[in-house]
Amino acid sequence: MSAQNTKKMLEQFVLPTYSRVGPVFTKGKGSWLWDQAGARYLDLFPGWGVSILGHCHPRIVKVIRSQANKLLHLPNNLFFKEQAMLAKEIVKSSFASKVFFANSGAEAIEGALKFSRLFGKYRGRYEIITMKNSFHGRTFGALSATGQAKYKVPFKPLLPMFREARFNDFEDFKKKVNDKTVGVLLELVQGEGGVNVADKDYIKKLRTYCDKNKLLFIVDEVQTGMGRTGSLFCYSQYGIIPDIMVLSKGLGAGVPISAFVVQRKISDLIKPGMHASTFGGSPLVTRAALEVFKVIKSENLLSNTKKKGKYLLDQLNKLKKEFGVIKEVRGKGLMLGIELKGNAQPIFQEALKRKVLINYTHVNVLRLLPALNVKKEELDKGIKVLRDIFKNFK
Repeated sequence: MSAQNTKKMLEQFVLPTYSRVGPVFTKGKGSWLWDQAGARYLDLFPGWGVSILGHCHPRIVKVIRSQANKLLHLPNNLFFKEQAMLAKEIVKSSFASKVFFANSGAEAIEGALKFSRLFGKYRGRYEIITMKNSFHGRTFGALSATGQAKYKVPFKPLLPMFREARFNDFEDFKKKVNDKTVGVLLELVQGEGGVNVADKDYIKKLRTYCDKNKLLFIVDEVQTGMGRTGSLFCYSQYGIIPDIMVLSKGLGAGVPISAFVVQRKISDLIKPGMHASTFGGSPLVTRAALEVFKVIKSENLLSNTKKKGKYLLDQLNKLKKEFGVIKEVRGKGLMLGIELKGNAQPIFQEALKRKVLINYTHVNVLRLLPALNVKKEELDKGIKVLRDIFKNFK
């Protein structure tokens, strides 16, 4: 089937919820994609941050094939080892906790929100403070928690249990707390909101305040988790432990899986029948996710992320000095944003024409989320393309 026919069929039969761009892609390997005509593209935003090991990592492909020949799916009222092994690995790698598996970041956020209701039920607390410019997903609870009006306005009225505070502003947070507040939900690096990094002092003050006032501290690590910022989980860089951590995206490195992780000391609040997910944590996806942990460790990808992240940040700051259109470069590890003084869309479009895939968000921020195993020469190619584009950008 021709690329033109594929695009026509998508337009005819699929709801228009995405603004699709580029050619029709047919295969990927590492940090590269190939289109139907055989042209090769450098992907510096693989899978919207999902493909942390690049496209079709051979070890992930191998275990998926193996598991598919044994057992694809079982309901969660039966026992199977793959889910048990993954849950143990997550707990061993994070904090004393128990895990619930789901399919997407938004679904895991919904579970965390439901858990917060149980936590605050007997004190009459149910409101959660979230942050301006945050993004937590598209389902009603996750959307209601999101701090960006452009996603919310078409679907109002939304759930009333959320109050927004300014990111990195502890005094504003305290002003939003009342006798109905049950906790705070935030990203340590706001991705969709423009790659805004939380200050360490701010996070420590929030954690201390939550401890003192018996409030839940919920960290959305959908995008920052699984090594993206240079540590397996970003919270560890702040010297705190969350009460609930939400994971997805890189957890499966390409297969749909998510989880919310609850401190063991409060985990018994939830009982059988209170929450469920038909497809959550199936043998196939949990086996693949377990291999992701093994690959990150065996290939020393946390070290690579720190090293390549620093290199990319330094190179992008050189571009900032060269070109006045760049206002700021920020981020952690291999999660970086380039804030422009103008609209970022033309840069994104020109990069695509030059066969480099990046992203733009919040109107004026270019976003890079390379695979954790990206090579220096691949980053150099992307930087060269950006430099060439900026030369002609006004």
